[in-house]
Amino acid sequence: MNIVYHASDSFAKVTGTSIVSIFENNKDIDEINVYVIEKNFTEDNKKKMEQLADKYNRRIIFIPMPDINKSEHLHLKKIKEKWIFDSYCRLFLDKLLPEEVEKVLYLDGDVLNTGSLKELWSLDMGESSAAAVIDCLGEKYYELLGLGKNAMYCNSGVILFDLDKWRKDCMGDKVRKYVHDNNGYVFFMEQTVFNAVMQGKIKILHPKYNTYSMMQTISYEDLVKLRKVKRFYKKRKIEEAINNPVLVHMTSSFWIVNRPWCKKTTHPMQKEYIKYAELTPWDQILDEDCRKNKKKVIDWLVQNMPSKLVLFLVSIVYNNLRVKKIEKDFNICKCK
Repeated sequence: MNIVYHASDSFAKVTGTSIVSIFENNKDIDEINVYVIEKNFTEDNKKKMEQLADKYNRRIIFIPMPDINKSEHLHLKKIKEKWIFDSYCRLFLDKLLPEEVEKVLYLDGDVLNTGSLKELWSLDMGESSAAAVIDCLGEKYYELLGLGKNAMYCNSGVILFDLDKWRKDCMGDKVRKYVHDNNGYVFFMEQTVFNAVMQGKIKILHPKYNTYSMMQTISYEDLVKLRKVKRFYKKRKIEEAINNPVLVHMTSSFWIVNRPWCKKTTHPMQKEYIKYAELTPWDQILDEDCRKNKKKVIDWLVQNMPSKLVLFLVSIVYNNLRVKKIEKDFNICKCK
């Protein structure tokens, strides 16, 4: 089994916790190779990850993270100064990983493994070069991003790649073309590019393989209403994922104060995260609350307002204000 992450040094401890959760829940798999495309990892953090691999008799391979925007001639544009384009690495794994790697499971560093991956790894992908879980996206966004009626917008935090087929289909060329056609501006970053170049051809996984936090913190009915979703799973599938997840994506949302690796948090996965973090060589398991005052005030208001009012306000932001902002930014970039 081949697993791959990309992470900067500041996310090494969280990624290490994800890695140990894989090792713990897949002891019956003979071989697990973990590739970490790393950005400025300290020798100490590398050593800690190597200790984990040695402890479970697994292999870990570090690959220096390239400037993917430059090396792949993407010419991506920034709308916000804080935007970085490292996440595009997952769309060029066919180049970044050794040629002998025919199949790989890409995971974001904030994904926790809570069950066996054997069934997922042995999945028959048919004619598809990638498999993923549907994201909860409203129809306005499908239109805005130019996705057809047969498309299912998927979350890129967990992707099972058939790299042989990805290479044969020259997907890297298609990624570059899409970015260039959009004048270097892509909202939702590489996730949108992935969905655009693969639309209608992504193998859809059960949501238990990417159970993101919004599924766990808001009712199915409210989620569908909030996002005005039409292309999504039935309630039964979401309930199965919540009750028996295999890969849990510890994302943030309006209903969560901080991520599970922070001391002060309302994230439902903190106990589970701590369980695996305690098996790593890192001494400090949880981080201090580093929210800015403005964020603390907003979080307090959300936590104390009636839930119906929160849903109403968030819906306005998501379905109207945000859409207009994307349209405005896109038009600015198109004219440059």
